[in-house]
Amino acid sequence: MTILRDTFNFLNFVTLIILFPANVFIIAVNILHFFKTKRLLLSDLLISTISVANLLHGFLKAFLQYYYHLISKEYFKINLLVALYLIMSTVLFSALLSIHFCLKIVNINHRFYICLQRSFTKLFPWIIITFLLGCFFLNLHSVLEKNHDCFLNTTSNVAPVKMAARCSWSILIILAFYALETTLCSVPALIILISLLKHMKRIQGNTEGSGSPNMEAHICAIKTITSLLVANIFTFTSVFMRVFSEGFCFFLAGFLVSVCYIFSSYFFIKGTQKLNKTLEKILKQCSCFKAQNL
Repeated sequence: MTILRDTFNFLNFVTLIILFPANVFIIAVNILHFFKTKRLLLSDLLISTISVANLLHGFLKAFLQYYYHLISKEYFKINLLVALYLIMSTVLFSALLSIHFCLKIVNINHRFYICLQRSFTKLFPWIIITFLLGCFFLNLHSVLEKNHDCFLNTTSNVAPVKMAARCSWSILIILAFYALETTLCSVPALIILISLLKHMKRIQGNTEGSGSPNMEAHICAIKTITSLLVANIFTFTSVFMRVFSEGFCFFLAGFLVSVCYIFSSYFFIKGTQKLNKTLEKILKQCSCFKAQNL
């Protein structure tokens, strides 16, 4: 089991190295754009927040994996629940991003949907505050829970900490939150996919429509949403595996979360025109600089 743990620790370290520049690039570009234009789109804000949460989770996981033997059981439990909170925040922001794109792209002639389209931006801060505070207090209850033996399995040689969700009602509620957030991300994504397919059928015979800016924006959005859908389904599955399983599946679940973050970051960049153009400009400048030095 020591070899297995060391192998996955190395793989997680590699994923962190890959994840770091991509997320820093996303955050830096959006910050520079904000200072330049004094405004930031809601989609850019959500993508930046997801990138920040991904980075924090990656660093926290690396810290726990390499220094777990120096941390007491109580502090390890707190750090583990903080990591769980960061994953939950990532899924929440992904769900809100999926809903935001759905409201922008898909038009449904229904009173409630139209009202939601008009009021989503105003409701957004309250939705964020409500969900984040709810998740925070659930994790706080788990931290303060006196039944430490339920959370900490000191007899396990597989991992220094083993969550037993069936021993804590708050963990079960947290998992229910994960299910709700994943559903909120999946349903709008599927609606967007169906809407895009119908739209492509309507413009199938129009050669000009396929290259229109509106169509390109839809395609960029669908790339981002599809990556969110796949990443969050894998993340949701990985969280359940990490809570209820042990051994190989326990380590595999943590590795899958990191891989999902890498793919979502890649599609964030490729699916957002501003990020993609900035990256192409940087790569072009690097290639020109390299050619001049040859």
